[in-house]
Amino acid sequence: MSGLLRFCGLTLDARIPGTGPVGVPAVAVPAAVALLPLARFGHELLRARRVRDRHRVVLDLVGRRSARLRATVLDHDTPAAYCLPGRRPRIVVSAGALRLLSPAQLESVLEHERAHVAGRHHLALAATEAFARVFRWLPLAREARAQTALLLEMAADDRALRRHPREALASALYTMAAGRAPSGAFTVGGPGAVVRLRRVLAARRRPHPALCGLMAAAAVAAPLLPPLLGCAPGLG
Repeated sequence: MSGLLRFCGLTLDARIPGTGPVGVPAVAVPAAVALLPLARFGHELLRARRVRDRHRVVLDLVGRRSARLRATVLDHDTPAAYCLPGRRPRIVVSAGALRLLSPAQLESVLEHERAHVAGRHHLALAATEAFARVFRWLPLAREARAQTALLLEMAADDRALRRHPREALASALYTMAAGRAPSGAFTVGGPGAVVRLRRVLAARRRPHPALCGLMAAAAVAAPLLPPLLGCAPGLG
């Protein structure tokens, strides 16, 4: 904040036109708004790590490691698959899923879970969880938490579709829609499975490269507009 003010030709004792002097309260309030979510983000990361570590201990006791699948197999009849992200990632699949899924379906499911691990999706989920807990009175914060989880599942679906047929992933989603996962894990099923199934089955065309470039340029330029407009001569 101080560096931005100096960049605009101001100091902490300067006066912005139409306002009073820029003092400590004017800097402390936005700084607190920024630091509270960051502190909560760190807390959410530590909390989720502890939950995952406890679940890994349970998996070591009741599961069996499959070198061929690169996953832990649980002796459970309900078809389910999920991953525990983090520094020691673990992909888990139930015996019911192995029994019901074809080899192509199973590979698409495992690729979906690997996408969560490779993309470090737990960091994005922890960020939205921290934002929702700090600003719990904002409808946007509550909605962002739910929608981010769904978007991360869609991103994992897209990565699985790069290597596996659309029909294999769609049929696997249908079979495992009722699957659940423990806290801190990503599952291929769950409440958003129906929405994702419709999306996977829908015929889509890739956007034009010019449109992608325009959207990327707009995303880069948007954060720069406020300081440019605020520091431009004659626009104060």
